[in-house]
Order: sequence, then structure tokens, then C-alpha cells
Amino acid sequence: MSQQRIAFLYLNTGGGHVAPARALSRRISERYPQECETFLFNGFSDRMKLSRFMFEDGYRIASNYFQPGYVLFYQVTSNALSIRAGNYLISLKGLPYLVDFLRDQGITKVVCLHEVLIIMARRAIDRVNRNIKLVTLVTDPFTAHPLWFHVKNQDLVVFSEKLRKEAVERYGFPRDRVRSFPFILNPIFERRYSEDEKAAVRRRLGIPAANPVILIAGGGEGLQGAESLIRLFLRMGRTETLIVVCGRNRLLRRHARSMTERSGAKNVIVFGFVDFMCDLVNVADAVITKAGASTVLEILAAGKPAIFSTYIRGQELGNVLYAVYNRVAWYIKKPKEILEKAFELTGNPGLRGEIRHRIDALGIRNGLEDMAEYIHDL
Repeated sequence: MSQQRIAFLYLNTGGGHVAPARALSRRISERYPQECETFLFNGFSDRMKLSRFMFEDGYRIASNYFQPGYVLFYQVTSNALSIRAGNYLISLKGLPYLVDFLRDQGITKVVCLHEVLIIMARRAIDRVNRNIKLVTLVTDPFTAHPLWFHVKNQDLVVFSEKLRKEAVERYGFPRDRVRSFPFILNPIFERRYSEDEKAAVRRRLGIPAANPVILIAGGGEGLQGAESLIRLFLRMGRTETLIVVCGRNRLLRRHARSMTERSGAKNVIVFGFVDFMCDLVNVADAVITKAGASTVLEILAAGKPAIFSTYIRGQELGNVLYAVYNRVAWYIKKPKEILEKAFELTGNPGLRGEIRHRIDALGIRNGLEDMAEYIHDL
């Protein structure tokens, strides 16, 4: 059997696209070292400055700081005319760039992890070699943009039966070309920490041993509205430990530390960007966060209750509905009510136990191994 050369196409529009690309690439290389070589490929070259600004910087700014603008863009780009116009613009430089990559690397299979790249990937494959397999992973598990389903001449992977049914019945996708798998999780979230492991994390990070822990985290840019939550927590004079992860948001980090220092509080711990989020989630009694798919499912995999203070209208609505409908999370907008729910959870071990049982009943597991095998065998 000739060696497979598998390309994973992504854009830097949030970790939800890049993380599964890296995880699958790494896992396939580990499982099939003699049979497969994998390549991570950013669909926008350095020369595509306008496309990068619109889809990478624009996404980050709008989704974190001006959500109405993002929602408008999401809705406008959902119709066929906008899809064709957008594809034309990014293909001017993107299509030759992708064609050269496929030819130069002798790619035999393309895995697309961003809806913006699908049409361009299909056209590039048709130019180079129509025998190259194209499979798309719809990274939004419950609510997906119509662009994911625009190209029918491909294999499609979704992460819920809801989307599998929509792909066939609403978008007319061939039934035999749609597969459903469990969501791809970071493998470190597959196992919950023991009490000894939690104690070790507390010692290492300086978290008081007996204090209940409330975690505020919202992805790479921190959680929108986190400052209001911190300010109110400090004003209340509570004794719980509040951990705030600010990500790359330096302004939030500076303000959070300044407020904490001025108050003299010793029970607020502020971090910037961290690579130990799994540690923090496992020691937390309640997590206040936004409703990104990876965030939601990793928190639930750790057996923790979530409180959503915000979500991106459109793509993250399904994530909120899934968790709230199954009574393992809450969507609350007002800071005072958010903290009151967090205090209720930290002060009620019985309630947290009930939520863990509900989470266990959902049967959340990592689809990484199944997906790696599927891509290899396709």
C-alpha cells in the first residue's frame, strides 16, 4: 500500500479549528507511522492580508468585543450569493496557493476543518487530481453555518445526530456520505483527577486546601464581562477562592490584578494565558465561561457544572441548549445572579453530585481515536 499524505486545512479563527487539526494529525502519525504522513496547512498564505484580517483578526475582535457585528456577518454570509462572492474573493490568491501545496507535497487526502475553505479545497482538488479524497469535519457540534453543507461532493463528519439529520434532510446531503462521531476532546480531559491529584494542583498553584473554587475562563481572549464579576465578588467579601484566566487579554489581566491588589483580597488568583487549564477545571467547583464547543464539552468531561455568561449567537447557541436542556449548566446574564448560582454550587456538594450523575448519563467520550481510524481508512 502506498503511503497516504494527509493535509489538514485550518484557519486561525479560534482554537476550535486548530486544536482538532493538530490532535488528529498527531494521532494519525502515532498510530500509522509507516503508512501516513500528515501536514498542517493554514488555508490563508501570508500574502492574503485582507482575508486574514477579515476572517482571523475580524473574527477575534467581533466575537469577543462586538458580537452584534459578528452575528450580522454570520447571517449575511448564510445565503448562496454571499457564499459565492466570498469564495471568489478568497480564491483569487488562495486557490493557486492551495493548488501548489497539493501538487508539491503529493497530497492524497484532504481534511478540511473550516467552512470558509471547503469550496476552495474542492476546486483545488479538481484541478490537481480528482482522486484526492476530501473530508470535512464540522467543528460546531450542534449549530452549524450553512456553508459547511454547500459542497456535496465530499465526505462529511459531524459531532451530533442532530447535525447528521440536518445535513441529510435540510441540506440534501447524500446520506451515505455523512458520518457522526463523538466530539474530539483534548486527551488530557478524558480522565478526572483523583482527590490526591487535586490536592497536588492546589499546592502547586497556591490555592488554599479547604476553599471552594470558582473558575472564570473564556478562551484565548478571556471572558467578556469578567471585570464586572471580579469587582462584584470583591465587593461581597466572600471567602471562596476565585480564579480568573485572562488568556491573551493583557488589559483584563492588568485590571483584574489592580482591583485585587487595591482590595487587599488574598482569595483571588489571576492568570494570563495558561497551558494547565485541565488542572484548573478539575479543582474548580463551578466554572463561569462562554459556550465554545471545546470549552463546554471539556468542562462536562471533567464532571463540572458550567455557568454561561455569554455565547456567540449563531454557532454557539446549540452548545448552550445542549448543556442547559440536560440540566448540567445554566445561562445567566446578570453578574449578581451568575455569582449567586456559583455560590449555590460551591456550597452544595449534593447538588454538584447530582450534576455529575447527569453528566455521566450523557456518555461523553473522546472521538479522537474513532476519527483517526476513519480518516485513515477512508
